[in-house]
Amino acid sequence: MLFLALKNLLQEKTRLLISVGGVAFSVLLIMSIQGLYQGWSNKIGEYIRTVPADYWITQTGATDMFHTPSVLPLTVRDFLTGVDGVASAKPFSGRRVAFARNGKDINLYVIADDTENNVGAPARVVEGKAIPDKGEIIIDRVVGRSQDIRIGDTIPVAGRTLKVAGYSEGGYILSFSFAFATKEDAESILQLPGATNFFLVTVKEGTDAGAVAARIEADPAVDAISKDRFVENNTNIVRDTFLPIILVLLFIGIAVGITVIGLTIFTSTIEKAREYGVLKAIGVSNRQLYTVVIEQAITAAVLGYLLGAALALAVSAAAGSYVPEFITEIRWLDAAWILVVTLVMAVVASLLPVRRLSRIDPAEVFRA
Repeated sequence: MLFLALKNLLQEKTRLLISVGGVAFSVLLIMSIQGLYQGWSNKIGEYIRTVPADYWITQTGATDMFHTPSVLPLTVRDFLTGVDGVASAKPFSGRRVAFARNGKDINLYVIADDTENNVGAPARVVEGKAIPDKGEIIIDRVVGRSQDIRIGDTIPVAGRTLKVAGYSEGGYILSFSFAFATKEDAESILQLPGATNFFLVTVKEGTDAGAVAARIEADPAVDAISKDRFVENNTNIVRDTFLPIILVLLFIGIAVGITVIGLTIFTSTIEKAREYGVLKAIGVSNRQLYTVVIEQAITAAVLGYLLGAALALAVSAAAGSYVPEFITEIRWLDAAWILVVTLVMAVVASLLPVRRLSRIDPAEVFRA
């Protein structure tokens, strides 16, 4: 039956191309939007997730890095290291600054790359220097490419001029991005003599982390926020405003894609009514007819899926090159469920007209 199905499919190459093309562009639409949603879901908060800390210690009432200021005296470190269960407490300093370039305001969150305490380094550097020298800064690649800021260019940061020494990844969060300068330059920018913004606390292995946090919060001047909670606090604005829009587009894309796949397979099946009548005339049973129809639908769906998946990967790569903010991540899991949806829709669409095809009178085919 499979040989018969393939022969029937290849009889009219134009019709086959239309069927495969309809499925391919539907898969392209679904996979591209899903990749965009997954990419942004994973990328936002990526840098904060890489920071080595079990708890972020903030000034009381401060919940994130951007909306509620946190300033703590460096002497708080002595208190934290004296708390039972605390393995280490390291200062973490950063400040949100903005500068104008080509008529646009660019927002950076400048972090002190403290090599002495091994705190504040980029998640990963993809081009240029991994560690900035005095008078240098590392910015996120998305900002560099989208704003045409190249390695070697200088940018004004809080009254200072810093040279871009490298590009990092994982620090772009839609309206701003993380940048990294030496501790000396950062202290000049942050203007926090004898103070820092946060302390990064790690808990001793085998210690009850919740109990350690409670002991820290016995000091009314500080709050201890778990790493997961801190990441959530800093990414809520994007998750609550931007991702739902992409999610709605994803649902619309899935609905449109499924509809196109269904109509494409349904139409191609109906248009072969005469061929199916001939098959019945030469003794093909209804069960065998159903098998041929389903095999043709699955073949067209698989070919369309493979083409659509290849196009989705190519489009995502090309779009990311020309539009750096177009951040996508196409996972094997997503590719698998899109394949399943494609096959299910193709089979369902092919079975819808089967009942009509099973009632074809072979004599009418020959009279026609």
